[in-house]
Amino acid sequence: MRMLWDPLFERLSDVAGAPPDQIKMIAALVLAFPLAAIFVRLPANRPNLAHIFSLIVTTFFLWPFLGLGWGYLELIFSCVVTYVLVATLKGSNMPWVVFFFVMGHLTITHVRRAIWAVPVTEIEISGSHMVLVMKLSTFAWNVHDGRRKTEELDNMQLATRLSSLPNPLAFFGYCFYFPTVLVGPSFDYASYDALIKHTLYTTPPPNAKSKISGRTPVGRRRVALLHFAIGIFFLAIFSLLGARGSFERVLTPTWYTWGKAQQFGFIQFCAFVARTKYYAVWSMSEGACIQSGLGFNGYDPKTGRTLWNRVRNINILAIETSESFKVLLDSWNCRTNVWLRECVYKRLAKKGQKPGSFQSMATFVTSAFWHGVAPGYYLAFITCGLYSYLGRMFRNMVRPYFLPASSPGAANSLPRWPYPNLAKRAYDLVGWACVQTGVAYAVVPFFVLELKPSVLTWARVYFYGHVSIFAAVAFFKFGGSRWLRKGLAPKAPRVKPLSPADAPSVSVQPPSPLAETYERFGEDESAATSGVATPSNFVSEADEADDANIEWVAHDLQNKDQKDFSKMSDEILSGFDTPRRPGTPTQRKTQ
Repeated sequence: MRMLWDPLFERLSDVAGAPPDQIKMIAALVLAFPLAAIFVRLPANRPNLAHIFSLIVTTFFLWPFLGLGWGYLELIFSCVVTYVLVATLKGSNMPWVVFFFVMGHLTITHVRRAIWAVPVTEIEISGSHMVLVMKLSTFAWNVHDGRRKTEELDNMQLATRLSSLPNPLAFFGYCFYFPTVLVGPSFDYASYDALIKHTLYTTPPPNAKSKISGRTPVGRRRVALLHFAIGIFFLAIFSLLGARGSFERVLTPTWYTWGKAQQFGFIQFCAFVARTKYYAVWSMSEGACIQSGLGFNGYDPKTGRTLWNRVRNINILAIETSESFKVLLDSWNCRTNVWLRECVYKRLAKKGQKPGSFQSMATFVTSAFWHGVAPGYYLAFITCGLYSYLGRMFRNMVRPYFLPASSPGAANSLPRWPYPNLAKRAYDLVGWACVQTGVAYAVVPFFVLELKPSVLTWARVYFYGHVSIFAAVAFFKFGGSRWLRKGLAPKAPRVKPLSPADAPSVSVQPPSPLAETYERFGEDESAATSGVATPSNFVSEADEADDANIEWVAHDLQNKDQKDFSKMSDEILSGFDTPRRPGTPTQRKTQ
């Protein structure tokens, strides 16, 4: 059905050189920003108003605006069945029943898209369906955790458990929360409920430099605008370079007119351009979440400033500067990593046992099926898995040679200051180059999708990624590991211990935003969730508007975001870890 605004977007499409569907998608993400500013002002004593507001906006986005009416009905069907299953099934298998139902429904959507040969440039319902699957399966596990004994739960499960089933309107408001309905990120129901009831904003600690305003802590609008501006910046890059930096150009006759260095550089260029599309839409979506208040994640214990990374889905700086595949994978699509860890990886382990190889493989398979049925996804995931496995081997056997001595009694403690030394800097530089060139090779099938074009594209760059992987693995397997282990001292050298002033700081973001709040300030759950800022802690909206301090923006950019919850890739690969030298202490983890 042709709508009134369609001619406008067709004209914009001619000017921008992009399909009308993509122009509409960007317009919806932009429109979500001012709507989120209205959403955050809805009164806490009228939660149904917030649910209805979100549902109305989502309905407009998916039905008349993007023309995805039938797909929207499928999403509603999936939500209704999930709610009925959660309400009626009381056994321990309930979350798995929901999981297989929503994943099966999503697979049907992916298969239908493949059969109908829907082009990648066309916006259809599968993206929203993927986000919904994460929300619905997470919701089922949260309800299940609410029926279990608290001593059986970890910190994350305690923070997100639901002791009672929300009413249908609240449940649908959570499922179709409009800033995330198109491209994510996903999050748990407890965060949504705290946002609606305005209990998300706890009383600031004594050292807080940013107090709570009449509705939200100060800094929300500045950080939201920052992420919106980042999204627009990368959107502009993709608009200018998207056609020029397409992997499809590798398969054209022009490819053979380029030199080897130019061909190699073009693959790196294409990978960067492809990333900018995700940088753009995820940054804009996160900006709308922060504008609505959902991004609030407590206060920095060192600076006292507000943190707005509760639903952070991407760390652009970490991706572009990552020196290992672990860091890169941890910084990409972070909320999907959380979902895979909390709903698959940890849940498959038997009580009292740690997850192993079976749980690792099941998590990789789930991730692949969640993305789609195109062969390119599986080629890309397998290649990234091989790179990650190789990265662990280097981290265990090669990296120690470039580290200075550690403090006594803790073989894997932080090295003595100054750090890093010249050797470690050189190692990191080589690691960065290997990661960037490796990921550019690995993601080719992710964007090409079809089997034959993907393999042909790899062939035209001489399979340099797989050649390097198998050469390195062969080195480790045929004597390299033994030779490297001999050079590692069995005991740490006796050196002067670090004083607290000498030790570099380590910033770790906790796995659960809610649990973080309780632990950081010594509060129990009831105090943290029910604590309302006292009148002395409030500042007016006028005070916030007049404050020209932009330190919140700088603080957000400087936040390294070393997320404990995003150690999923390292944990999943632990089943394939290289064997340690006998008697070597296990690595100490920062908690």
